[in-house]
Amino acid sequence: MRNMRKVITPSDAFAAYERAFRAGSPREVEELLREMLNVQVAVVKDKDQAEEELRQGKRLKTVPVPYSVFLGKIKNKTVYRLGSSAQKKNQSFLVEVKGDEDIRPNFTYVLLAEEAGYSSGKGLTFEGAGEETGFESQPYAEMREKTTTGRFQKWEEHAKGVWERSERITKSYRPFIERWAKEALELDDAQLQSFVDSLIDLDSLIWAMRIAVYLHDVGKLNKQWQEVVWQNEQKVSGKTRDGYIARTSPLSNAKQKKELASPPLHAPFAYPFLRALLRGILGDYRFLDTIALAAARHHSLEVSGAIGESKFEWDEWNGQKADGWLQGQICQLLSLSGDEIQKMQEAVDEAAGRIAETSKADEPPGPTDDFYFLYCIANRLVKVCDWEDAGNINIELR
Repeated sequence: MRNMRKVITPSDAFAAYERAFRAGSPREVEELLREMLNVQVAVVKDKDQAEEELRQGKRLKTVPVPYSVFLGKIKNKTVYRLGSSAQKKNQSFLVEVKGDEDIRPNFTYVLLAEEAGYSSGKGLTFEGAGEETGFESQPYAEMREKTTTGRFQKWEEHAKGVWERSERITKSYRPFIERWAKEALELDDAQLQSFVDSLIDLDSLIWAMRIAVYLHDVGKLNKQWQEVVWQNEQKVSGKTRDGYIARTSPLSNAKQKKELASPPLHAPFAYPFLRALLRGILGDYRFLDTIALAAARHHSLEVSGAIGESKFEWDEWNGQKADGWLQGQICQLLSLSGDEIQKMQEAVDEAAGRIAETSKADEPPGPTDDFYFLYCIANRLVKVCDWEDAGNINIELR
């Protein structure tokens, strides 16, 4: 099996476009891109057994295969694609692929062991019967965080938990962030100038990332989300509502899970809220939007930042709206006083209004963008802190 190409040089690109122009066909460009792209391939005994394993929370073990090689090897074979919305109830995890046009790079595909010819020694041969690639258990901490079950927590407890973990982890990340900032700032590029002017110091950048971690679940303060999850908690443990919930108690049995309602999405709301809050505190700079979007994508890389109007309503408890309650939580966390409190309250007020409005879509920076590293490390920081606090364990650099 040939090695996948990892880089297209400028000369490669110009040559491909020149060939495509002279031939009157875009196929030359397509072939060049195909050499760079992979699909992930798993091998299972049969579809039904694989569906059951996936439904129990396990993951497919996969083998990377160049896109063009995979296309050439799957003629007359049964191929399934792992669905992106597999966690939704009453939907199949594996959807049969009907033709080559349905094969796309960067997706996971599943073959049957009787046709794939897989072995741990030879890899995928695509010829005859062979072994399965197998399954692996989803990390317990990650499963807890994604399902919002397994450890009862109120919102403020979880928020403080991830905040404290972010302090430890950003100390490890700091040398990498500092090096990136220094190298980025040395570039003589007009696109980068806004970042050069805005970066007061490295501490401000790290502070913004930590605040994004603290508020990544702000969408859980949505009235509908709180109602659904508190109802679930009562079914699980018998607890009645007391404040704002972030995660339900452990289930007593597998059957109980089927009795629980699925809460609405919460993660995307972090984008408009954090975008407005961070800009209100630090200024109108694009790198803050990058951090906000990284936080909003802590569950799914499909989040675009777009929010429809009237999708969010601040919950209320004991006669106080959640946004007013949140102001007090933030000021207490940061030990603010005097003018600092007023500035934070004004920023939270602005953000509280934006989260309930229509929000336009935004795109994460690509690998060639100066902010790509910042986006990746902010997204990782949020995810790891979330998993650590949900599982009550240390994961990062332990």
